[in-house]
Amino acid sequence: MLKLISRILFFFLGAYSLTAQVINIESKRFLNDTNGWVGNSDFNFNVYSNTQQVLQFSNTLRIQYQQNRSRFILLNDLNFIKAGNTDFANAGYQHFRYNYKVSRLLTMEAFTQTQYNPVLKLDFRYLIGAGPRLKLVKKKQARIYVAALYMYEFDDIVGEETDIREHRVSSYITCTFSLFKTVDITSTTFYQPNVEKVQDFRIANDSGLEIHINKYLNFKSAFNLLYDSFQPSGIPDLVYTFRNGLSVKF
Repeated sequence: MLKLISRILFFFLGAYSLTAQVINIESKRFLNDTNGWVGNSDFNFNVYSNTQQVLQFSNTLRIQYQQNRSRFILLNDLNFIKAGNTDFANAGYQHFRYNYKVSRLLTMEAFTQTQYNPVLKLDFRYLIGAGPRLKLVKKKQARIYVAALYMYEFDDIVGEETDIREHRVSSYITCTFSLFKTVDITSTTFYQPNVEKVQDFRIANDSGLEIHINKYLNFKSAFNLLYDSFQPSGIPDLVYTFRNGLSVKF
């Protein structure tokens, strides 16, 4: 029932791509600190036909609400690629995060997330966690943050009879640089060890380039990489993607 509800929410709320199984929400935060609502939605649809038909669809919705020291972030993502009768990508997630600014340098974070990616044998994943986030640099042209959060993880793996329940540390360093007022560069690196099995860990990097074409239209390019020392059987330890697209703001 929980899986069914989650996928219904994905369908009605929209979404965007997930390739690796560590999701970087840093590139999806809005950098404004003023009170109120802000959001955007991305949509891509492509059809190719030669020896077989290739169908590609992705959609993203992100909403952020700021009220004094509190910030709420909601993300919904979906990515689908099919060639002939084969699914090369079929993934989605829903992420909700709450931030409370304790001081100029310290913010406390709490989050919950559901996701699926059957191509990588992830039938369903549920996460919940919390912890501190520290600001190292915050200037107009550069922002750098570090964090170390506790995370509880529930995984339902395709073909496995037993569900996986783990306790992890989700630590990361994230950087944002603004160049020439029209170019934004982001990079986030995660390290997520299993606290009960140190040889079980994930290292992920998510980097992006965004060029502001005009007030409403942006060009985006992103690279995502994940190394997981304990991937399900048949899934490579290292997976990555490179993607490009247009973003319409509202």
